[in-house]
Amino acid sequence: MSLARFFSKPRWQSKDESVRRDAVATDKHPELIDSLPRLVREDTDPGVRIAALKRLADPGLAQAMATDDRDEGVRKTARNLWIELLAGTHAAAPSLVDRIRLLRAQDDQRLIEQIATTAPEADLRLAALQRVDKAALILDRVTADPDAAVRLAALERVGEEAQLARIVERTRKTDKTISRLANERLETLRVERGDPATIEARARQLCEQMERVLREGDGSDEATRIAATWQRIADKATPQLVTRYENARELYDLSRDPDQIAKLRQRALDRQHIESELAAIEQGLGSASARTDCEALQQRFGTLAELHSAYANDNDEASAAVSVRFTRLGARLAALQSMPETIESEAMAIAQAEARLDQEAANAARSEHLAATRAEQASRQKEATEALHAAIVATSEAIQAGKSAEAHQCHAKVSRLRRQMKVVPAALRDSLADIESEYAKIAEWQRWSDNERRQQLCEELEVLPETGLHPDALATRVREIQAEWAHMDQIEARPARAADGIARRFRALCQKAIEPAKPYFEKRDELRKQGTGETAALIAEVRAAVAAEEIDSRALADLRKQAADALRSLDRVGPRERKNLAAELKAVLTAIDGRVDAQHALVETAKTDLIARAVALSEVSDLRTAMSQARDLQKVWQKSGNGRRSRDQAQWKQFRAALDAVFARADSERDARAAEEKQVLESAAALCAELEALAAAGSIPERSDVQRIENDWRALGIRDAALRQRFESARDSLARIGARHARQQRRAEFDIWLAHYSLCRNLERGEIESSVFESSRSALAPLTLAAVELDSRIEPVVAGDEVSDSDVDALRDCVLEIEQLAGIEPPSEDRQRRMDLQVEKLSARMRGVQAPAPGNALRDLIATWSSLGPISDEDSVLESRFKHALLASLETLD
Repeated sequence: MSLARFFSKPRWQSKDESVRRDAVATDKHPELIDSLPRLVREDTDPGVRIAALKRLADPGLAQAMATDDRDEGVRKTARNLWIELLAGTHAAAPSLVDRIRLLRAQDDQRLIEQIATTAPEADLRLAALQRVDKAALILDRVTADPDAAVRLAALERVGEEAQLARIVERTRKTDKTISRLANERLETLRVERGDPATIEARARQLCEQMERVLREGDGSDEATRIAATWQRIADKATPQLVTRYENARELYDLSRDPDQIAKLRQRALDRQHIESELAAIEQGLGSASARTDCEALQQRFGTLAELHSAYANDNDEASAAVSVRFTRLGARLAALQSMPETIESEAMAIAQAEARLDQEAANAARSEHLAATRAEQASRQKEATEALHAAIVATSEAIQAGKSAEAHQCHAKVSRLRRQMKVVPAALRDSLADIESEYAKIAEWQRWSDNERRQQLCEELEVLPETGLHPDALATRVREIQAEWAHMDQIEARPARAADGIARRFRALCQKAIEPAKPYFEKRDELRKQGTGETAALIAEVRAAVAAEEIDSRALADLRKQAADALRSLDRVGPRERKNLAAELKAVLTAIDGRVDAQHALVETAKTDLIARAVALSEVSDLRTAMSQARDLQKVWQKSGNGRRSRDQAQWKQFRAALDAVFARADSERDARAAEEKQVLESAAALCAELEALAAAGSIPERSDVQRIENDWRALGIRDAALRQRFESARDSLARIGARHARQQRRAEFDIWLAHYSLCRNLERGEIESSVFESSRSALAPLTLAAVELDSRIEPVVAGDEVSDSDVDALRDCVLEIEQLAGIEPPSEDRQRRMDLQVEKLSARMRGVQAPAPGNALRDLIATWSSLGPISDEDSVLESRFKHALLASLETLD
């Protein structure tokens, strides 16, 4: 039985830190796995603690070691492991639910911030972000986090206007949703702060949105959203915008109220009836022949007065026009009624005669016209009738759907077709009359709402100069208002005279609104004149440079870039000069390109000559001369300049191929040298492999074999660092094998003693019989160390004689001496006794007694221990101490 096996321990309990580290990292012994938590906390070597910590990968232990361990390296490793486990980047990381729970228990802001930026799961980053207080990190997450939900949550944490403005700018092109939400929050903050410009812009935007919904005739959800947004700024908006919004909202509500729609339709019918009655009364006045006829008309007019009084209550443009017509007709009736009957009769006769003449003239003209166009109308009647019918149907559908803009377009088409047809077919007259009636209602409604919008546009023009807009923005807004005005006129399709008064006011306000921007435009005209001059100067400079005999290619390229930039930035010159300057710039660019082409031709010619000279080098017999000339040609090639890229690349391939043919002549020599070097390296690798095989055998090789390998190695003269290191490593392995073999030979007698001593202790404790002891002892190697003492101790036990226990003091002295020899400190209760023994030895040396060598001293102690007789169970601790000290002494024994 070997001494190493008797005192063997697991590798993870070795005194060698490197062995322990390797065992903790790789061994799979169950006891080691159970002991990992203790090793993390208690092992003396930081490397072992780190290895156990990494293998265990326990979040709680890693967190504790990150703050409690005495070694900085262990703390750093534990913190990194803790972060990886918590972030989920480690293979043994807990589940997401557990990591979120662990994160909620953390107070380290640095850790939380790192998790918020590096965790792979969006839920974990979101949980960490909710506990982050650093504004810069929150701002970074808004723009940099890959998950949309995390970005939105981070945006909710931003509450400063400056930060929101930066977010809007950063995400303007990368994240439209974040940019829009940040802009809305920014405007909300400014509104809450009471910023006048923001409030006015938001209020104007809401007014325009409500007016658009009103014109399009749908969008109840959008109207509800607009109303909810308006409530937040209603008390802060200007009175003009409040009035504008309330008018648009009122019109929208009216358009959605069936009762109001019915009322408006009835009002349109009343107006149509009043106008038809007034026309009939006017026609009756032209044909009345006596006072009785006038009285009948007067009675009919009185019946119409009741309907007119109800219709005229609403004070608008249409009712005012009807009232004026009604008043004039009443005055005419009263005048006719007061005239004498004879004069009245004469006037009636004259009027009837004039009417007959007019009717006859009209009939004659109509007959001629009808005769001239009858053939053409007949050929197009069917097609026009079908088109008119389709237009009438489309107009009816648009009116029923409440789409006013589409209804205007369809009605315009109906009117155009009616003008083309001249005579509407009888089959379409009823439907056309119905459409005209319905369209009159919707047109009345449209004019009503558009007049309100025109008034709002005029009010906006009045305050526009005071808004502080940039002149370009001011001019753009004026153009937008003018376009909207023209669009309303176009939709309504009404004559310009219907809005002469408000139109004159509108034109005047447009002139007044643009007045503050005139200085800016004048200054811009001056800058454009300056830009025109600079561009003209650049053109002159480029022309002079192109005309020069010699010019630097780089300077020519710079001039071309300047000319191209000037061509792209012609908006800095006046509009009238742009066309001419653009033509001149294109001309000078063409001239530059011609000059560049000429230079490229010269470069191409020079490189062609160099290629011919390079090809001629293949005929030079002297290799060194050819290679020297090839290098000179390379330098000349570099100085020859650059031509067109495609041509340069093609010529370079030809030039390179010619030079490669020269350099290829030297490749054979290099290949030979490389082959020789390769053979030497292979021989050296074979020697290393042979030496490594001797070391791997585990036994001491023949000295002649090692000497032969070393001689061959020295003869090769290897300079390769890797092979030299490999050879030295194999030689060191052989040296360690030799040292280990010598050590085993020195320890052989101790191993034999230990085997015999173990059998002796088994016999003394009664664990084996005498016969078994004799047979087992005969199988062991002969005892050479303390044989007499051990035999003396065994004989009485074998004979069955009673044997007394050994002297405890002698045992303790023997243990203290071998512990001193091994360098082991005794327990506190034995320190004084050991000091006494040391004093005795010191006295002996002072008397001239020489101390024995460590090996002899160890043999003497083993002989003494063997002679002390059986050891009781109470003294087994001393025996354990003796074995431990013996093993330690053998480790240091040379």
